[in-house]
Amino acid sequence: MASSPNPKNPRSPASASPAARDWASLPPDILISVFLVLGPYDIMRGADRTCTAWRRVAVDDPDLWRRIDMGDVLPCSAGGRVVVSAAMDRAAGQCESFSGPCDNHLLFLLVERAPLLKILHLTHLYAPNKVLTLVLNRLPLLEDLEISLSYVSTPSENLLQSICQDCPRLKKLRLNCSESYDHNGSGVAMEIIRGKITLMRELQSLELFHCDLTVQGLGAILDSCPMLETLRITGFMCGGGKMDEKLRQKCVGVKNLTLPDKSVNSYRRHPMRHRMRLRMRTVHRRDFGPWDWQIDG
Repeated sequence: MASSPNPKNPRSPASASPAARDWASLPPDILISVFLVLGPYDIMRGADRTCTAWRRVAVDDPDLWRRIDMGDVLPCSAGGRVVVSAAMDRAAGQCESFSGPCDNHLLFLLVERAPLLKILHLTHLYAPNKVLTLVLNRLPLLEDLEISLSYVSTPSENLLQSICQDCPRLKKLRLNCSESYDHNGSGVAMEIIRGKITLMRELQSLELFHCDLTVQGLGAILDSCPMLETLRITGFMCGGGKMDEKLRQKCVGVKNLTLPDKSVNSYRRHPMRHRMRLRMRTVHRRDFGPWDWQIDG
């Protein structure tokens, strides 16, 4: 007499083994969604070597390469430049967004092979300001620019003013100088915000980290960016001066406003000590009263 199947035994005859999945037959739109999560480096390291079908999607579909995020892959590493160059080839001139570390070589590569760039996030920039300026001047469609400087030739070059002049269509700008150094020997280089900047009619968000901000510089920013909704600046207040009522009213018109707290002028003689004491405050509309930005001497 044959024994009846045991429902508690997964290996009993009543259990049906799952059918083997053919991963190579995944629709191209599903593969693209998966590849977008992986990123260019992982695609080239393994995904496009899995099978012919996967490689066809990874190589022949320019839509996959419209947004290129290189993560922490250094352009000067052994395979970094090869990967970036291959990604640009696959984009076929249609790349609209690039994110990752960048050096001189890669900056010029972007100009040559990605003329339609609208979003450029340089997470670590290993290039002097003059090279960056030359490149930005040849990317007229930029709307979103983020730069984290890892090198600066001279802080007196007024990088903010230069960027605004070269990229008049920007809607969002984020400039981080916290890792930049003045190679002339004065140590940490801080962007100095004290002069006029080009009129930025479309700029809605401006973030400046590790800067020397003057009252005159703040006024220039607010005068030149009529559509500004977010303004965030960290670093030091310098140069003396007071905020008048007109400038206060302009500040009130910015929805999201963060400014440096007032700081003594002597921080340049003791940069490390004052760096340890660096403070930042978020300014709300109720703050505009007795606070006049008078610099303590």
